[in-house]
Amino acid sequence: MPPMLGFTIKGSLSNGIIPYITISQGKTNRSIYPATSTDSSYWIAILDANNPVNKVKEFIVPGTNNTAVPAGLDTYMSNPAYLFTVATQSLTSMYVPQGDFYDYLAAHGAGRELQRLEQLNQHNQCGVITPLSYVLIGQGGPPNSSSPTYEQGATFNPVLMVLSLMPMPTGQPPYSFCNSYTFVTR
Repeated sequence: MPPMLGFTIKGSLSNGIIPYITISQGKTNRSIYPATSTDSSYWIAILDANNPVNKVKEFIVPGTNNTAVPAGLDTYMSNPAYLFTVATQSLTSMYVPQGDFYDYLAAHGAGRELQRLEQLNQHNQCGVITPLSYVLIGQGGPPNSSSPTYEQGATFNPVLMVLSLMPMPTGQPPYSFCNSYTFVTR
């Protein structure tokens, strides 16, 4: 099997704690953070599928904008040359995605985990479940494509998603997400 890269993304649950991505090759790690730490927000990081440690673009979406798709986001999320990550930073259930933003995330792979957070919000009055943590990652491409996506949601612990980035069978980029672990034992 061609060498893979380790990939971990951690969501945030508490004010002042920022989400981050760590990508590893062997014992070398590189962490990626939001340029601006913003509580009660969504951090959408766009990574280069040929060089995933390269953050091409990011969007910081305030939780109060939980109904609108950020301008320019589709340029990246609909393009298979990019990997996308969505992670919350100390978000309350009052700001789970709604309307167009919910539909957009669902079309790009959000499913049961986001639905669970939506139902918790609905059954416990808006904003009562707080804070919550959510992460969605995947390969860019047309909406409702067959590209694999992964998501996790949590209400009392920050999400910690551990996967790998797998190159093409030739061992060359572009990379895609793989539900496997990559680590060094020596």
